[in-house]
Amino acid sequence: MIARVRLLIVVIMAPLAWTLSHQSFDRFVTLGLLAIYAGVTVYWAWCLRRKRGLRAAGLTGAVFDVVMLGTLAWTWHTSLGGNTIPAGLVLKSSLTELSLFFIVLNAMTLRAMHPLIVTLGALAIHAFIIVKALLDEHTVFTASYLRGYTGTEVAGGRVTTGVIIILLAGVVMTYLSWQARRMIVEAAELQKNNDQLGRYFSPALVQRLTEQPSLFNVGGERRDMSFVFTDLQGFTRMVERGDPGRVIEAINGYLDEMIQAAYRHEGTVDKVVGDALRVFFGAPVDQPDHAARAVVCALELQAVAHRYRDNMPESLGFGATRIGINSGPVIVGNFGGEALFDYTAHGDAINIAARLESANKLFGTGILVSGDTVSRDPDFFGRPVGRLHLKGISKSVSAYEPLDRDDDGSDRINAYLEAYQAGERGDPGAGDLFEALHQRYPGDPLVAFHHGRIRGGATDMEIRVG
Repeated sequence: MIARVRLLIVVIMAPLAWTLSHQSFDRFVTLGLLAIYAGVTVYWAWCLRRKRGLRAAGLTGAVFDVVMLGTLAWTWHTSLGGNTIPAGLVLKSSLTELSLFFIVLNAMTLRAMHPLIVTLGALAIHAFIIVKALLDEHTVFTASYLRGYTGTEVAGGRVTTGVIIILLAGVVMTYLSWQARRMIVEAAELQKNNDQLGRYFSPALVQRLTEQPSLFNVGGERRDMSFVFTDLQGFTRMVERGDPGRVIEAINGYLDEMIQAAYRHEGTVDKVVGDALRVFFGAPVDQPDHAARAVVCALELQAVAHRYRDNMPESLGFGATRIGINSGPVIVGNFGGEALFDYTAHGDAINIAARLESANKLFGTGILVSGDTVSRDPDFFGRPVGRLHLKGISKSVSAYEPLDRDDDGSDRINAYLEAYQAGERGDPGAGDLFEALHQRYPGDPLVAFHHGRIRGGATDMEIRVG
């Protein structure tokens, strides 16, 4: 818009300069300055469009606005007769109003330096004309505003008032321009931060962090949290054998739906590695129910993954999704240096969740939840899997498979619990119970696993994984 206004000035001034100038020299000098002004304006607009050299172009535009202001004053003076009239008559023109116009125009660039340059330039032009008028014996000053407006005399009070107005307007516009730019930069920085936060946190969490930045403890702290690990079965084979375009499109769509599901439970997406997700609950905003959130989130993630897989062509080889959940104390905060940092958590609780995700392959399950998570979730419903000895973990971990509430009290679950408890006691009859259970529910992979173990001579529910 600023460029259009400047070009409009040239369009208006060019014919006026041609018709009002009494001498060819004055006419061509004015037209030459207008042409340069138009060229600078076009260059300024080009830089703005290409976003290159904006600072230099903006400063050049402000300087040439001052030149144009002087050109307008000179054009008006020469149109009245030039040196044949009192020099002070230029002060009776609209020079003050034009100065205010150019100051406001440059303030719209939101660069404080631009209106400041025009203000100083306008004051310098006024000072030059005032000095010239004072030295011109034909210029008559008067204290009467009326005679200054109606006659050939110059009202000194009007001139002084005009200079003061220009000075005040320049100061105000420079400050407003600086303040507006600062607010825009801060807003852009805030939006940038929100965008970065949006890579990790749900929109609801981003909103809370924006309103209460103190919740985001950049120094790190120890917290009790819950972790959800997901992994897509057959991902490596799909990448090696599938069409790259189809594989990338399928994986991106899958991850997007999984991340959105995690966000719906206000989970924080800690890592995305290939097809795998690492989501945690309990930070940066305190979530006392983080264990329950993790379990409910995992159930939805599994449902989302099943739906997505059902819509994929079989030729793509899109596998099932395995999920591991664990809770415990960790250190969470910003890890890294000045150039790059990562808001993440570290601790044994995370490793256990990852091991549980992998352990699903052994049991044929989709989700495994640790006993530490179950103990923190009073509404958990599921069946025990066993006491697992996981690779790299010193203590055994009780594992459970979460179930739908519709299974509560069902014959299948009651029979499973009876057989499991018998196996846990080392009861010799546990083998018969699992045998009968396997015959009734041959499609239950966890039943088949325990049936095979006990037939192989296992006498307890201690299971070594990996």
